[in-house]
Amino acid sequence: MLLFPQTDDRAGLLMTTGSVAIAGAGIGGLAAGLALLRKGWKVHIYEQSDSIRILGASIYIWENGLRVLETLGVFDRVVADAVHVRTRERRDAGGELFGIENTASSGRLYLPLRKALLTSLQDAIIEAGGEISFGMPAVGAEPAGVLKFANGCSVKADLVIGADGINSRVRDSLDMLQWRKPAGQYGYRIMIRREAGEVDDDARSRICEHWNGTRRLLYAPSTREQVYIQLTSVRGDPAAGNPFDRASWIKTFPHLEWIMERIPTDGKGDWFETVRLKSWTKGRVALIGDAASAQPPFLGQGGGIAMTSSLSLADALSKHDDVPAALAKWESDERRFVEWVQTVSRYYGQLARTPPAFRRAALKLFGGNQWLRERTIRCAAIRAPLGATPLVAEGA
Repeated sequence: MLLFPQTDDRAGLLMTTGSVAIAGAGIGGLAAGLALLRKGWKVHIYEQSDSIRILGASIYIWENGLRVLETLGVFDRVVADAVHVRTRERRDAGGELFGIENTASSGRLYLPLRKALLTSLQDAIIEAGGEISFGMPAVGAEPAGVLKFANGCSVKADLVIGADGINSRVRDSLDMLQWRKPAGQYGYRIMIRREAGEVDDDARSRICEHWNGTRRLLYAPSTREQVYIQLTSVRGDPAAGNPFDRASWIKTFPHLEWIMERIPTDGKGDWFETVRLKSWTKGRVALIGDAASAQPPFLGQGGGIAMTSSLSLADALSKHDDVPAALAKWESDERRFVEWVQTVSRYYGQLARTPPAFRRAALKLFGGNQWLRERTIRCAAIRAPLGATPLVAEGA
């Protein structure tokens, strides 16, 4: 059951006995809410929409994110219908293979539907006694632990979490933004169907990144029935920021016409950005997810970083009686690493602007050198989340 807060008409104050008020019911807000519930906190999440917003299509969840889901007890729900992907290829304009990576070397990788992730987290929160209020857009916060809403009401809690996305009003109300840097790249993403024969075709059960000039097409199996497609282009390309142009993309990748003919024109498009903050915390307020660490999607770590940061936050709060001290420790533990991941993701995307020969050589180097891969494009995937349940060795 979803419980809605009551208004005290005398003060315009939403009365709550909870310990944490969270703005935003996206991946970061839901993961943080469930992690804190598991630690004994009373959690109330406030979402501006009328229901959980299922934005996007599928989502990469590497080993780091999967460890969080296991710790929170929702792993099986989330990946029930998802494909366990073990191989990633890179191909050039003509379809020639120039790089192949065993993704298992960086741990497990699944691409569940975003809906499966969000609804699983939401259901677990309600089962654990958490509360979610919809139609409650947050417009700001105060360092003392006050979350403000568009209807003029406020809520006081021991902790406030701003998980309200890249355009976070909680963040901006506290002047925590250092900068927002456009990547100059646009991504169009959509799900397409998998034909029956493709499900058992190994060549079409691998992630494959196709490059031609500044354009990139990502093919990533998600479930037995669906594949995640992402088309990226740079600013100045007629395809960037415009509706899907089938003829133009077929001309770019003629050998992938079998993919192009299945792509609908109602996909979601975004201009990529990187967000950097002056601080992740202020008083009793903390920021997570895209509000704090938005990044281009080229490493598939946007959701993973939101979840690992959420688990680490709950872990820090469980070890300190003083909330500001816990938040300071959490930021000290996480921020430098997360900003490194943001930087790597940004530079990976900028390979689109380099000469094809250089890009091919760079991608072959990353894909073929495990030491380099684990320190750059897979550094987040192999990092054990703070607060995660220890792994049990097979056969133990």
